[in-house]
Amino acid sequence: MSISCKNCGNAMNDEARFCSVCGTPVSAPQSQQYSAQPGVAYAPPTRLIRPRMGRMIAGVCQGLANSYGWDVVWVRVVTVLLTIFGGGIGLVAYVVFWIVMPEEPLSLPQPTAWPPQGSSRA
Repeated sequence: MSISCKNCGNAMNDEARFCSVCGTPVSAPQSQQYSAQPGVAYAPPTRLIRPRMGRMIAGVCQGLANSYGWDVVWVRVVTVLLTIFGGGIGLVAYVVFWIVMPEEPLSLPQPTAWPPQGSSRA
């Protein structure tokens, strides 16, 4: 089964991620989205990173929650419970994740055109 580009209409291979003519990203067909329950789309986890927004100490719990779609409060509660009642394994795991997980890169502002559109330099 071949698919066609939504932008230019070019016929593409089933395994293509981008159109070879115009470069438009190809979205996966509905049949390739896997789900444990019918009617619910499955989103695979994203890359583990420590976000800069919403973190308490180092962002480990927030990063795990964002990556797997969990509630950050429950991740923090489980971490504290493992630290207190698990012989410190929660603290050790937190420090290991802190070292291993990369921090979210800084986002730079978009460059603006200079001089502004509509103005003339004389």
